[in-house]
Amino acid sequence: MTFDTMKKLITIAASLLWGAALFAQQALVPGSGIVSPEINADNTVTFRYYNPKAVTVQISGDFLPSQKITYVMDGQERVWEAPGKADLVERNGLWTFTTEPLKGELYSYTLYVDGQKTMDPSNIYQNRDIATWTNIFTMSTEKGDKGWYYEVQDVPHGNVSKVWYESPTLGTQRRMTVYTPAGYEKNPKKKYPVLYLLHGSGGDEDAWSDLGRAVQILDNLIAEGKAEPMIVVMPNGVYFNQAAPGVAVNMFQPTITNSRSQSTEEVEMSFPDIIRFMEANYRVRKDQYGRAVAGLSMGGRQSAALSRRHPSMFGYVGMFSGVVPPEEDDKALEAVFAAKPKLYWIACGKTDGVMVNSLLLKEYCESKGYPVSFYESEGGHIWRNWREYLTIFAQKIFK
Repeated sequence: MTFDTMKKLITIAASLLWGAALFAQQALVPGSGIVSPEINADNTVTFRYYNPKAVTVQISGDFLPSQKITYVMDGQERVWEAPGKADLVERNGLWTFTTEPLKGELYSYTLYVDGQKTMDPSNIYQNRDIATWTNIFTMSTEKGDKGWYYEVQDVPHGNVSKVWYESPTLGTQRRMTVYTPAGYEKNPKKKYPVLYLLHGSGGDEDAWSDLGRAVQILDNLIAEGKAEPMIVVMPNGVYFNQAAPGVAVNMFQPTITNSRSQSTEEVEMSFPDIIRFMEANYRVRKDQYGRAVAGLSMGGRQSAALSRRHPSMFGYVGMFSGVVPPEEDDKALEAVFAAKPKLYWIACGKTDGVMVNSLLLKEYCESKGYPVSFYESEGGHIWRNWREYLTIFAQKIFK
């Protein structure tokens, strides 16, 4: 091979590599310049989607009037507030829609292009709820509104770890999310209270940190002095699932049924494994009033059941849209209050099908003279309520 031939081959190879590098980095350079969503000065939000070939484009979001869908689970009639829909208007291939003025909140939405679900290509922020992905955005209209607590603020930040632990009771390794507050590493002698925070059906150890904004809520509340610095443990509450999709079982596809514990007995029996791990590996308080348990839906039922099986384990119990209804003469519930919890807190939405059992538990406790707290919100069985409940509950514990 001559020198000139070799030189040509090197030049060609270099050109191919350069072209491949440019192709690979196309996603890193500025795109179309389309801003979506855009939060406007009047607190309206504008969505934009460019597709000159589309015939119809719609948006479905929880900032639109909801569609109430009734369904039955565990023999109970429940209401799901499905997001409403609206049409985008097209001009020169650019489709747009602007909302009414919105309040501070975390919102989710999806586009439908000619009837096919499509993620907003101009918005990188997405959340997974069971197996459904949606785009999200947060907005705050004033400091201290809901959206403000769900956003990342200029405050000291805690750390989040994905932790594997052994569960001898279940005979397997399991995964959980652990939040340690700002300053944990700098205070080697301080011991912290722990909130054990449980997800609902279809969820996993990622649910509260992603959908629930637990990290942002705790960072902001602690920075304001409204919540005590605490560790938050978010375990996987489905005893037969080790971890979230893609972490333990390859190509695991979550559903509302295969990510849901029909019985909480295994969770009740194995939960001390989590507490022992935390007490052996983290600087935590080991007394009853240094522990709280709370959860949403299935996690609310598990919280209620855990407090009954281990009445002296938790000083604070929170049930968000999920309870264990009382028996006629409930000795287990009697044992819970004999252990003197500082807070036994029930929260539920007015249109939530779980409200029936929530009221049954509330009224039973009141009839027995048990100190129970009850919080009623608007809406149904939705994350918007559960984020609000966590924000309130976190301010009531460890005080």
